Amino acid sequence: MVKELAKQMDLMRPAAEVMQIERLGALRSTSLSFLRILTRKMMREAWEIDRISFDLDAAGYGEAVYHITTPGGLFTFVAFSQEIDDADRSDRVISEKWDVTFALCEGKITKEKKDRLRNELPKQEFGRGDVHDLVWSRANKSGRMFQHVLEALVNEKQPDAAVLNEVGYLFRTTAVYGNGKFGIAPYDKIKENHPFSGAFQAQMVAVYMLRNFSFELIEHIARMQNPNASKLHPELKRIIGTGNATGLGMVPFLVSHPKLLHQWIHIRETALARVKGIDPTDTDCKRFIDLLEKVCVHFQETVAPKVDVFQSPAKLAAGCEMIKGLVSEYRETKTFYGNDVEKPWIRLTEIAKKELSIEVQELLHSLLIECYAKRVEDLEACTNAHDVYQVIPEMTIEGLLQIIKERYSWAFHYNFEKEDEKYFFWYRSVEKEEPRMGVRGEEPGEDREMQLNIAEQVQMLHKELQRHAGDELVAAFLLKYPTFKGIVKRVQSLRDYEYSEIQSNLLHKNTLPIHLLKCKLAIFGAERFDPKSNRWVRITLFQGAPLVEEIGKDDFEDSWVYPQLPTMEDMK
Repeated sequence: MVKELAKQMDLMRPAAEVMQIERLGALRSTSLSFLRILTRKMMREAWEIDRISFDLDAAGYGEAVYHITTPGGLFTFVAFSQEIDDADRSDRVISEKWDVTFALCEGKITKEKKDRLRNELPKQEFGRGDVHDLVWSRANKSGRMFQHVLEALVNEKQPDAAVLNEVGYLFRTTAVYGNGKFGIAPYDKIKENHPFSGAFQAQMVAVYMLRNFSFELIEHIARMQNPNASKLHPELKRIIGTGNATGLGMVPFLVSHPKLLHQWIHIRETALARVKGIDPTDTDCKRFIDLLEKVCVHFQETVAPKVDVFQSPAKLAAGCEMIKGLVSEYRETKTFYGNDVEKPWIRLTEIAKKELSIEVQELLHSLLIECYAKRVEDLEACTNAHDVYQVIPEMTIEGLLQIIKERYSWAFHYNFEKEDEKYFFWYRSVEKEEPRMGVRGEEPGEDREMQLNIAEQVQMLHKELQRHAGDELVAAFLLKYPTFKGIVKRVQSLRDYEYSEIQSNLLHKNTLPIHLLKCKLAIFGAERFDPKSNRWVRITLFQGAPLVEEIGKDDFEDSWVYPQLPTMEDMK
């Protein structure tokens, strides 16, 4: 066991490679992504999801209540559907009207509680919840997709699978709030010993329930227009997920929660190191080839985004084809390019690093983890972190400088005397308290700048520390220079967290924040990345996931990612 752990540590990639912004932006979902963890738990524990009330008018406006029964307790999902003008339907977080607002709450809700939610929930940022509310959110219809599906069902037909796949969802969220916002339950309440313990598990439950509500809502509207309307075929339901539009808010989160970031990346890198060292059997190779073929088809069927920020689905499919060829060669001859191979997965990742794009490299890493999902499943219990940061006053200046030398050498790659290095500033808008980027000296908000300039702060701290004796205590230093307390506390607290810092200057003129949006969304389990600019992106969650009526079935296989369009045979 000790030798195996030592080998695994040797295969762990260094932070200098992993934590570059471009590589973080190339990450894909894995079997350890949050929604995959949730799905396995729902299926394993055979959760029961029951519709308690469905008080909607013929146009689908009204309210619906569901109970979610888990081994750890009962929860309520409530959704309010309202009519809004098309002009009010927006991806922007600053919107004030939505087609649907919804909440996930602990226990059964009373009439008084539902009345209060009916009044407060549609207000979102201006509403107030209570400690028994775990998640508040809102969503808008995908107009084109919703109308296409509705017309097909009313006409007693099934919607076109290709059109469904083009969009991927009926509803798109713009924010899924938890962790104490609006007065709802704080993170610590569900962090440990809770049915939804684990990073963002409650949010994933709410998003999954919205997906189910979207199916039932559209079928209800269709029946109101034609009592003989079709129901969505289960195979078509399966390729419909929940959409999401995400902007800059995720970037400050990753900077301000470095221990969580470390934990999430560390889990992924541990899983990758563990599977790379495996000597594959013929069955392993066959399983991996089948997975690569499935992924190729998925990307070949995926509509290319209009904004060319990430590699196109066609290029990702081509990369998978190349990898599949190498694995097929190894299966037949135990060689790559005619050369004998001892550790094929290690060698395969080395070849990919030399010959393929960063995005295909990280896709390969995700698929290797996917191929051995059972071997890494134990890591799913490790998504939380003790997110506390404290000054260590008894540390010496010499000790602090040593941490900077070991962990922050990357911070000295930037010359902040150059204008381009401080081109942007980050601030929180007054209107919605949401993070924004502005051009320094040209746009308002600089007086409210957020401290995301970690590299610059480290440089300034290092320069001042050099003027002090090595045996001087940090306590004495901070009494003289209290403005350094924040960065000192950060450096000290993160000394054992290798993957905690994004090793890039987020103020640089060429910074593409969408890389960090994609990083966090991939950790959630998102796919179908459709950037609308370099600052916001649309994605899909739970596409291909089991349906509510399939929860608890004995034949569940956790292989629903990268779904393919159903065939006529599937639809029989």
